[in-house]
Amino acid sequence: MKKYTSHNYRWKENKALGFFLNFINNHKGEVSDNDTFELVASLRSHAQWIDLIKATYPKTTLNKMKHSSSCRNRLDFDDDAKEMFREIWYSESGRNRLRKLFASVISDELEKHPIENDASEPFAQKVRELQQTMKLTDFEVDVLLVFAFLRSDLLCMSDGRCGRSDQSVKQEFVAKCLNCDPGLVREALRNDHKIRRYDCVDDDLDFNSDLFCFLCGASKEPLTNSYYTRCHDEVLPWSFYGNLSEKHGDMLKKIISSANNNMPTNILLYGAPGTGKTSFAKTLAAELKRDCYMISQDVSMKNGTSRSTPEHRFGALHVCAEQVDPAESLIIVDEADDMLRSHTNIFALLFGGSQTTGDKGLLNSVLDTVRVPTIWITNTPAGALDESSRRRFDYSIRFDPLNTTQRLAIWRNNVSKMKLEHLFSDAMQNKFAASYPVSAGGITLTLQNIAKLSPKPDEVEALVAKLMAPHCELLNISQNNDKLLPAKDYSLDGLNIKGNLSLDRIVDAIRNYQQGSGDAIDRPRMNLLLSGAPGTGKTEFVKYLGNVLNTKVVVKMGSDLLDMYVGGTEKNIRSAFDEAEAEHAILFLDEIDGLVQSRERAARSWEVTQVNELLHRMENFSGVMIGATNFSANLDSAILRRFTFKLEFDYLDDAGKKVFFERMFRTTLTPEEYHELAMIPMLAPGDFRTVRQSFFYLGGQTTNRDYIAALARESEIKNSNKFAPKSKIGF
Repeated sequence: MKKYTSHNYRWKENKALGFFLNFINNHKGEVSDNDTFELVASLRSHAQWIDLIKATYPKTTLNKMKHSSSCRNRLDFDDDAKEMFREIWYSESGRNRLRKLFASVISDELEKHPIENDASEPFAQKVRELQQTMKLTDFEVDVLLVFAFLRSDLLCMSDGRCGRSDQSVKQEFVAKCLNCDPGLVREALRNDHKIRRYDCVDDDLDFNSDLFCFLCGASKEPLTNSYYTRCHDEVLPWSFYGNLSEKHGDMLKKIISSANNNMPTNILLYGAPGTGKTSFAKTLAAELKRDCYMISQDVSMKNGTSRSTPEHRFGALHVCAEQVDPAESLIIVDEADDMLRSHTNIFALLFGGSQTTGDKGLLNSVLDTVRVPTIWITNTPAGALDESSRRRFDYSIRFDPLNTTQRLAIWRNNVSKMKLEHLFSDAMQNKFAASYPVSAGGITLTLQNIAKLSPKPDEVEALVAKLMAPHCELLNISQNNDKLLPAKDYSLDGLNIKGNLSLDRIVDAIRNYQQGSGDAIDRPRMNLLLSGAPGTGKTEFVKYLGNVLNTKVVVKMGSDLLDMYVGGTEKNIRSAFDEAEAEHAILFLDEIDGLVQSRERAARSWEVTQVNELLHRMENFSGVMIGATNFSANLDSAILRRFTFKLEFDYLDDAGKKVFFERMFRTTLTPEEYHELAMIPMLAPGDFRTVRQSFFYLGGQTTNRDYIAALARESEIKNSNKFAPKSKIGF
């Protein structure tokens, strides 16, 4: 070991010497490890120690130790000093004199360089910063220093296991070093006391590696930066969050502003990733004029990697709460998934034990004790959080995927912030917001790359498409392209709709509803049911509606909503209506047959509850909802009553066949051809499209007779047992 003689570099060694002397005075057993004495051995040269030993012991005692029956413990002045000390310690008669010798040498060393005068030494300054940051007592600091010196090999346990001993042995060693009752050490190391709560030592009582790097000067950052940082980010205006701030803002402000310093206040923001939870929390802090503190997520390791354990972050939260003013501060725990989530234990599921593991007790303790208002942010679904933890949150907000309006605001904000207005027109931003349902991070990343590439204005749209395509593919995001636009040659003409009202009148009724006409007190709902055989034009009609009314259409298939878990379908139904509400969109539930079957035929309880949930949502939805089914006969009667208009799309009549034939194939029928076409039963608009597509790549001349023959084959296929409906569709 290097011997430090400079006054400025003795504080650590001298502190360790005091612990060593206490240990030697309190230790009565054997010492099996030479390294136990390494620290004191460095205080004198080998020759000096031989002279001191010879002066301390009578010749008869030295001769006895030199001729010990144990070769390993026989005193040999040719050995290193620390080996000689172990050999002497082996002889019980020699221990007391060795203790006195050590005390004399150590006292002389401490007299030359008193610890009290070394306050400016770097290690001492680090220890003082550690104590002030965590508000530790002098005793707690000494406990930690013993563990730190064990890690740095300034101290070594007498049994040769150093830092690998079990907890009880380590606690006893610390008690000897501090000359105190072991019970005091055990008390200081309780899980709910600061040393363990702040993750200064782990479950094996090994000293925290990151704290060790800090004490040794490897890190130049303030210690608090390992636990939390004050946020100075530029935040978005409160008005940016629109509906969210209007719905939740007042309640959040009241809860946080009225928080009692003696009572914890915890807010949970959860839901889809990339939906603005963190920026919302930062804006809320600014709106409340509170200092915003972020709990650290990553802790650098020696090998250059990083780790962020729940234990460290819980400790960091406690440290932050001890340092900041509860009345002036707001703490944000971002990416708190691992801290909040209950982990399913697959072995417990298989063998009947407890099904969750994790730090529920530690979490609940933190939720109950931290006195600074704290916002927890997670992408974890609410159902994955333990119920006892959920109950402790004073308020919670679920963040759903961004809607078009929110994405447009993010596009505009980032374009302005990056000064890219010369490249992005308002029309382009509207198009991108509607076309790419990505998170705020995806939008920001795309714009950052655009800024780096510096394209010409006429290259921007194509470049955005190239950047967004792989991003959407990577995250499994479906782009909103022209799938919901009606066919270019689509028209209401020729459709065979049963009922007294024309489709034009129904379109006008929906337009009037959107414009807010009707009694403001009891405004009728606007729900449409479209029934009929496949291919009769139901989906195209919905596309047409969205286009002619300039309204986005949110499409959900019945299979999208049905969930294998109890309660999952109801949740999906709620989310579908919430999404359409936020987007001010038409909600189109396609193929809802299995979703709304009659409750009288229900065999399971959830088949009833999912119909009840849909009924409730239809009754209270403020937008336009359209349901489509191929089979209406089995629908629940209460569901049927909730539809304002019920449209049955039947197979084309003769006039309709002629309209679709001449429009689709851009030709004119002769009377004979018209008669042949009229004789083909069960033709739907979809059949004409199928035939047109089948001839598209064949090339050559295609006559009306060819088209008629192909339509006849489509009809025959539908009439076969394999594809034909069992009964007539309709009411």
